[in-house]
Amino acid sequence: MPDSLRRLAPLTGIIYAACLVVAFVTPGSPNVHDSGAQVLAHYKAHHSAHQLGDGFGALGVLFFIFFITTLRSYFRDREGGNGLATAALVGGIFIAMGGAIFTSLDWAVADARNSLTPAAAQAINVLSNDFFWPFEIGLVAFSLTIGLAVIATGALPKWLGWVAVVIGIVGLTPVGFFGFFALMLWSVIVAILIFLRTAGKAGSPAAGQAGISGQAA
Repeated sequence: MPDSLRRLAPLTGIIYAACLVVAFVTPGSPNVHDSGAQVLAHYKAHHSAHQLGDGFGALGVLFFIFFITTLRSYFRDREGGNGLATAALVGGIFIAMGGAIFTSLDWAVADARNSLTPAAAQAINVLSNDFFWPFEIGLVAFSLTIGLAVIATGALPKWLGWVAVVIGIVGLTPVGFFGFFALMLWSVIVAILIFLRTAGKAGSPAAGQAGISGQAA
């Protein structure tokens, strides 16, 4: 990967958060207890907004994958960070898969709104609302391990590590899903800090001399 792209990689944390903000402000799924007729009526009235939100949701998942890979690269060579960063990457993949499933189920009803039977629409809506365990498991695993990686390595301010640990603990509660909104804000702060630190190192005289020495060798 070119150095210019590598330096910009942390900013994917900002992009994924921005995409998901757009996705979250569009209409949500109908209530899990709504009838099939109510579900179809909702999607027929709001299908364009749902598909717009699903598109941004899919982009958000894609950039989230780029972001957690960047975190893995940032921590893997630091003492005490390799194993925790790997565990965080696995947890992040669970989050991404959960988000992709949510998005796919919502898109399915919006896309097939005119041909689905009420029973089928109701079943998909129940799944869309309640198929949350992969996401929650990933949220807890990612937040706890990346938080511990920050604390163990000191590669970022340790308070950010403790915040991530708290988010992971919140993920174990009935309101765990809302911890993801805190994780989005956390990601934006971390993305900016890593970008500033890695860009500063890349532009330092020592880095430039190392590059020249490497070319000469």
